[in-house]
Amino acid sequence: MTSNDKYARRLRPAAMGMFLAFGPWMASAQEPAAPAPDTPTIALPDAPAPVPVLAPATPRAVRLQPVVVTGTRTAHSLDESPVEVQLIDAEDIRRSGARDVAELLEREGGVYASRSAGRGSRIELQGLSSEHVLVLVDGRRLIGRINGAIDLSRLPTGDVERIEIVKGPSSALYGADALGGVINIITRRGGRDSGGAVTARIDEDRNLDLHGHAGWALGPVQGSSASGLSRLESYDLDAGTPSNDGGDGDSRFLSTNADWQIDEHASLGLSGSYTLDDGKRIDGGSANRYFDTHKRVEEVRVGAAPRYALDASTGISGDLYYNRYFDQFLQTSRADGSVSLDEETVDEIAVGTVQLEHRRGEHRLIGGLEAQFERLEADRLDHTGERDRQAVYAQDEWVPEWREGRLTVVPGLRYDRDSQFGDQFSPKLALRYALSDAWVLRAGYGRGYRAPDFKQLLLLFENPGVGYRVEGNPDLKPERSTGVNLGATWLAGDRASLSFGAYHNRVRDLIDVIQTEAGPPIVFSYRNVASATLTGLDAQARLRPWQPLELQLGYGWLRSRDDDTGDQLSGRPEHRANAALRYEQNDCALQLRGVWIGSRRFAVDLDTGGTPTPAGKAGSYALFDLRAEWLRWEQLDLAIGMDNLLDEGDPQYLPIAPRAAYLELTWNFR
Repeated sequence: MTSNDKYARRLRPAAMGMFLAFGPWMASAQEPAAPAPDTPTIALPDAPAPVPVLAPATPRAVRLQPVVVTGTRTAHSLDESPVEVQLIDAEDIRRSGARDVAELLEREGGVYASRSAGRGSRIELQGLSSEHVLVLVDGRRLIGRINGAIDLSRLPTGDVERIEIVKGPSSALYGADALGGVINIITRRGGRDSGGAVTARIDEDRNLDLHGHAGWALGPVQGSSASGLSRLESYDLDAGTPSNDGGDGDSRFLSTNADWQIDEHASLGLSGSYTLDDGKRIDGGSANRYFDTHKRVEEVRVGAAPRYALDASTGISGDLYYNRYFDQFLQTSRADGSVSLDEETVDEIAVGTVQLEHRRGEHRLIGGLEAQFERLEADRLDHTGERDRQAVYAQDEWVPEWREGRLTVVPGLRYDRDSQFGDQFSPKLALRYALSDAWVLRAGYGRGYRAPDFKQLLLLFENPGVGYRVEGNPDLKPERSTGVNLGATWLAGDRASLSFGAYHNRVRDLIDVIQTEAGPPIVFSYRNVASATLTGLDAQARLRPWQPLELQLGYGWLRSRDDDTGDQLSGRPEHRANAALRYEQNDCALQLRGVWIGSRRFAVDLDTGGTPTPAGKAGSYALFDLRAEWLRWEQLDLAIGMDNLLDEGDPQYLPIAPRAAYLELTWNFR
């Protein structure tokens, strides 16, 4: 088989694509069935899987609050959640003007997101890097990591309803990889009455985005579907070289979900999505060598989530899903057209979960069983990697009556059996205490772990032209963490809110890249070489001095140290700040938002192609966006804006698109 034949192979999910694209529109003329009166609550329509079967307990306050589920795997109003959850809701997403989740989080307070050339986006929570952050879509693991990180730029915001972020070790509920926390990206839900929208955006560099979503109903089945496409033009931050920092790219996505209310006790949720990213760029190498790089990624996600309410206090839910991530990477020399790299990677995961939830007096109990199988096949691995895990977890939410509902105590424990690394125990304890209707204190303790990924275990790759080799290490041990979080929030209705948080994380057996042989060729490998301590503070404020004006301010401080050397950990800024100012009056709005990131130290690392990158120090930078909106002009919303107002960018440390003005038009319909 030739390289071109090999490269041409692709997934062909035509049948699924037709279903995703046309099924909702054929169903939109049907009326949804009315629910039976006085029946047990089965599910929140926009909750992630496994879906909580029981509704959240009625809060003391009368005002309506958004509902979150990620912190405890049960439904709570945002203010009443025992575990602090940072929420980015649909209105925040719309106001941001962000095209993808990475772009959204880059300007968000409380998290640190960055991009690197050829590696997509990376995100850190409480100083712990992307390898230690578990990314979920509707409560389900996302796969396809690049050097341990999920590239969030592959997730368009056109299909996102909200994002819930839980910081600190979360392995007691979610298992491996959740040392630093969990990011749960929840897609749109709804029925025909939820309406829909189509958005088109173009900027001065001819980057184009077009996406839409619509609710639909067919008898007792209702759901939502979304689709979109984007076209990105290349950009170059260093005109002195042929390489570019952002390549040409086309991407498309289709997704749909359906919720079938079978009877007053049972329901079934179904979902499916397909994403295609096809990009080209020019990469530089050593000795002034340059390469044409073509990267194609296809991803399929399907799942089913049955739910059954036995009575008003007991319910059972399940979740079964399968993800397949397919990556083709072709690199040819610009000098003579010879093939430098021609690789395929297939990453697959299948997960099944059953969860029981029961309320009894002062207690709300959940228990669950989980089975997971993961497989990675790649040309540069010594052999195909496979692992399976089985887990059991339990949690109790105790609200003592003698404290009049002000105190919530949440202990939890999870046991994982890993086919490669044996038994893993992950405990946690969370506390919430309401000092008053305005002041709430929270505290949390937890342990987490991360098993080495297949590339760290099995990689075997040599580049003779550059003179290096990278070898995996099958003797690696899991990384482990212990974390403590303390926080306080103050709410003054819609006028003001403040939140303060402090954290301390200790990570043992950190996996790092080290040079094992001086060469030639130079040999790099992975070792459990260090432990690290990360201590920090976060503060966020939202103020509305008068109705048309809203101000948001935030600051974060991080002290990250390698316990062996005392050095600052690579790539982590000590200081960061965020701000947003929005003025809205008479369906018109003007907004300025941005972040400032302090200087960062970088150590030797491996890029996407496995090439060692040099150590160095990156200076501080600021990203600001300006946006003006005209809302509900008939059924249309119009926005104009400018991203990266200060035209920040650096080929090595900040390879983001230069300053660009854009025009955006949204048609809303019901």
